[in-house]
Order: sequence, then structure tokens, then C-alpha cells
Amino acid sequence: MDPNVRLGPLTLAWHGIFTAVGIFFGVWLPVRLLRGIVSEDDAYSVATWGVISGIAGARLVHVVDQWAFYSQEPLKILQIWVGGIAIWGAVLGGILGGTVIAIRRGIPIARTADAAAPGLGLGLAIGRIGDIINGEHHATACEGLPWCVGYSFPPALGGLGQPGPVHPAVVYEMVLVLGLVFLALKLRERAPGRVPHGFAFWTFLLGYGVTRFAVSFLRIGEPVSLLSLRQDQLIGVATALVAIPALLWLVLRPRRSQART
Repeated sequence: MDPNVRLGPLTLAWHGIFTAVGIFFGVWLPVRLLRGIVSEDDAYSVATWGVISGIAGARLVHVVDQWAFYSQEPLKILQIWVGGIAIWGAVLGGILGGTVIAIRRGIPIARTADAAAPGLGLGLAIGRIGDIINGEHHATACEGLPWCVGYSFPPALGGLGQPGPVHPAVVYEMVLVLGLVFLALKLRERAPGRVPHGFAFWTFLLGYGVTRFAVSFLRIGEPVSLLSLRQDQLIGVATALVAIPALLWLVLRPRRSQART
């Protein structure tokens, strides 16, 4: 597929289109889930600042990851319209920005986070469709599997330097993230009295960290940061190391309260 849509003199990138669609649904779902819990104005404020800080974080993490290039071309750091974002930056930046606004407005953090998690995952999954069309994030060779993919359209990034079919690593990630969205929604439904508030959020974050860590072993052509791991894998490990204690604390907290009484 052509990575661009041409409407007469206007050219639009599929990547940009699906990023915009992903942001829309990533905001729409949490706002809908928070009805009756917080005001719509508060919900949109958290979502708006989450998107803004997510975009800033996505660019920041990308620049850090590609610092060898940007240190030589510092004026290009702000040229986000040219391309170059990191999904982990969007996730962590969005969470940070949304949390700050939620605290300032006195919004219940845990319940808001539980609603934000499936929206975040849905937005990420939709945005990945643009990556699939572009053939971004080159993957290792794939033989004998019916879902191996190849890119024959010259401008598509997937056709660069790839001699044959490859693993659709981005598709694997998208499917797993959609599974995490479903899980977060189910945990949130059971939260009242059965699952502590915040559990869905931390479960999603743990699952996403593990997903990125595992799927990234299939990706090639990206800089290695430490211990033969890529930046996104290191962030995935760090996220899991934060999420696991948070989940244990949420589970054990009611038991500790009962023990004191």
C-alpha cells in the first residue's frame, strides 16, 4: 500500500491519519467511562493535557533515543511535523500530564486511571495501523508462517533493506494491546467491592511493559542501549518493576486493614 493518501494537490500520510483517529478514540473512551464519576469538563481537561504531554513525551524519548543524530542537528529537535516519536514517551508523558491535572482538580486518581488505561490502549492500537501500512519498525525474517508479510511498494519503509517476508511485529503488539484493553475493561467492571480501584490501570501498564519487552526481540535496526536491550525494552522492564509492587500493595492493603481491626 502507498503510505500516503493523495487527494488532488493534498497529500496525507496514513500514519498521521491513524494517529489522529487513535487520539480521538483514546480520549472518547475514558470520557465515556467516567460519566457519573467526574464532570465532563474535568474528564476532558485531564484527557486534553494527557494528549499534550503525551505528544511532548513521545518527542522527548525519541530525541533521547536518537541523540547521536540530534546532537549534530539540534534545530531539528522541535520539527516534530517531520516525524519521529516514541510510543513509550506518549504513554508515560500522557500518564504524567493527566495525573497532574487530576490532582489539581481534586479528581479521584485511581478511578480515573482505570478509565484512562483502556482508552490509552485503544489509541495505541489504532495508531499502529499507520505503522503497519508504512511497514515501520523492521522485523526479523519470517519463513513458513501464513502471516509473514512483505512490502513491495518502494516508498514504504518496510521495503527498505528487507530481502524477504518478515514478522509483522507491529501487528503482534496491536493484538496484544487490544487484549489488554479488554482485560482492563473487565477488571474495571468488577472493581466495585471486588477489585481495588487502580488495579486495572497497573495491570494494563504491567501487560504493556511485558508486551513491548517481548515483541521488541523481533525488531531490528534500532539502537541498543544497555545489556543488549533496546530503549523500549529497558523502559518496559522499569515499568514492570514499578507496576508489580503497586499491584501487590493494592491486593494486600485490604488484608492489612482487616488485620489491624
